[in-house]
Amino acid sequence: MAQKNIVVENGVKVYTDKTYKKLVTELAKGVIFKYASGGYCEFKNFKGYTNRAKWTCPTVSGSYVVALVKVSQKLSEKVGGKGIFQVSKSEIVRIDPHSLKNGYVNCATFNDVWEWGFKIKIADVKRCETLAYNSIAKL
Repeated sequence: MAQKNIVVENGVKVYTDKTYKKLVTELAKGVIFKYASGGYCEFKNFKGYTNRAKWTCPTVSGSYVVALVKVSQKLSEKVGGKGIFQVSKSEIVRIDPHSLKNGYVNCATFNDVWEWGFKIKIADVKRCETLAYNSIAKL
């Protein structure tokens, strides 16, 4: 079953087959594409396989959705806490809209792996889960 994914790091290469030798295209950060198990992906008229699936994530996963950070800031682990992790404007994060409390939501950011447990103001993010396939998430 295919799902809608977003590229979270530049350099996700798409190849013609699973030997990963003949390059079809390279997906840029923010690209929303169709992803199926086994690394199969489609973006516009490009179809193929990637071995960089960890550099992508579903636009919706459980209660988390993807979003773009509107303002560069340091994320903290609690509301009003000291910021410990720097995120830049237009960076892709995952938020849990159902966790909204006092204007903040739970947030995860990508740093080779997803780092969980941060808080961010809901006003400081732009949700992107409703963007269509073959689009690019940007502010």
